[in-house]
Amino acid sequence: MSPSRVRLQQQTKDGRSFTIREAEPSDAAQLIVHARSILLEPYWNITEPYEFSMTVAQEEAWIHDAHTKPHGIILVADIGSSFRPHIAGMVSFSGHARFRMRHRGGLGIGVQTPYRGQGIGEALLRALLDWAAAEPELERVELAVFAHNERALNLYLKLGFTEESRRLRAYKLADGSYYDEIQMVKWVK
Repeated sequence: MSPSRVRLQQQTKDGRSFTIREAEPSDAAQLIVHARSILLEPYWNITEPYEFSMTVAQEEAWIHDAHTKPHGIILVADIGSSFRPHIAGMVSFSGHARFRMRHRGGLGIGVQTPYRGQGIGEALLRALLDWAAAEPELERVELAVFAHNERALNLYLKLGFTEESRRLRAYKLADGSYYDEIQMVKWVK
């Protein structure tokens, strides 16, 4: 469990309010809808839509694990109300249990198409980086991004991530073409 609960009120660039908060098991069905929405854009994802088959129970278990494992968290951008939540984006972080890797972990992030360009992804990443900096053992936040995803690359660079390595032709598509992957890191301590 994280040392303190994350809950931040934010505003999109066009003035809509949203809350960044830790995911709860009750968010499981919404997170599945969110993931399926994101996976409809294969240009940005490593997972094919047919490969995603999480059930609500499995999603609840994933959320529970993030709350109980060291250095794990799932943050959501909730643009709905307290009566009717609506997840527009999420970021997850998973650390390592082994002593020699306990200082680092990786993140995954996704913002649904209608909410992109509104500052939600940046707000989620800033909240995650603040959380990581407060975690006593965490020093290093890692991510991987397709080399052609310029919008994401620009955001990561803006927030202080640096390119650490590049994996050429790391992903092969059904049509036989390839995507390169850039591995990035930010030291939070």
